[in-house]
Amino acid sequence: MRPVIFDTDIGSDVDDILALALLVNSPELNLIGVTTVYGDTGRRAQITKAALDAFKRPNTPVVPGEQKTLTERQIFWAGHEGYGIDGLEKIEVSTSIQAVNYLLENIAQHGNDLEILATGPLTNIAKAISQDRETFSRIKHLYLMGGAFWLDRPEHNIRCDPEAAQIVFESGVPITAIGLDLTLRVLLEDEDVREIGRADAAGPILEDQIRRYWIYKQIKGNHPHDPLAALAMVRPDLFVFESWDVVVTQEGRSEGLTRLAKPKAGNVRVGFDVLARTAEREIVHRIAGKSGSASSGASPYRRQLL
Repeated sequence: MRPVIFDTDIGSDVDDILALALLVNSPELNLIGVTTVYGDTGRRAQITKAALDAFKRPNTPVVPGEQKTLTERQIFWAGHEGYGIDGLEKIEVSTSIQAVNYLLENIAQHGNDLEILATGPLTNIAKAISQDRETFSRIKHLYLMGGAFWLDRPEHNIRCDPEAAQIVFESGVPITAIGLDLTLRVLLEDEDVREIGRADAAGPILEDQIRRYWIYKQIKGNHPHDPLAALAMVRPDLFVFESWDVVVTQEGRSEGLTRLAKPKAGNVRVGFDVLARTAEREIVHRIAGKSGSASSGASPYRRQLL
């Protein structure tokens, strides 16, 4: 089992908690800890601990991370974070260690074996790199959901802290980036949510959180952005990748755009294509806690959710 740390802005969108479920239910991976980032990271840590309790993983460490971005940009806070999770206010979160130090200590401890999945703004990761580049360079692989490499629009995680994103992309560590280009091609709808809801004790919590998010956004389905990045860790055969350098715009109206550049380092493996229907079924299958892999022909063509 491969040791993994999940760095997340869980709470604002439902896809973070779904990615957490996928990590916990993937037998290839050993989730050794979670760090939270962006905004009220203590609240995000409480949400994470509540989810881990539901997943029967109460002893997994959860470490609150950086609340502010590198340049103290305004924080987007939806305001519904944690709604519907009973007893959230009573959950205690330790602040005895900082997330940046936690990341570096675990990289050192696990040698060249530790992998990180980052599904929020990259502030924790960038600060760890800046604090101890030599230690961070020992990471085996960094997976992230972020960027919109073939779309002329910024993606949320990168736009929230573009300075951090540029530090990460320029770090030289091996990165797999799953961007909005791919995640918009996969859609969870009602039948998928019902299947997830039937999953053991955690199923009803996950279904409730999904449907609350749908009501909040006034939608009837959601793109599993973060679970698709998690899926790339365990089913890379479902993806086509290309190696590039990535430049992040940091000023002006195009702030937060991710531009592909002719590779010099070529350390960023960007998701170029995905078997979308198969990926969708595999995501639902794993989140629902079913062992093995899903079949490849289960769902019809899904339209992009606008």
